Amino acid sequence: MKVSRFDIIKKLIRKEYKNKRPTAIEMLEVIRKYDLQKYRSDGKKRSREVMTKAIAKAVKSLQ
Repeated sequence: MKVSRFDIIKKLIRKEYKNKRPTAIEMLEVIRKYDLQKYRSDGKKRSREVMTKAIAKAVKSLQ
């Protein structure tokens, strides 16, 4: 099953902040909390396996 990282992030933000419109800083907090950033701290792209595990963990927290 193909899942979009962006859609997962939107759902997590909606879960966290309900109907309040979150700021960019709040969105980044959610992305960091669930380890969904696309690039590592040194600027290199994260591997597909690592991203898949992080997305699976985030999807599990939504259910």
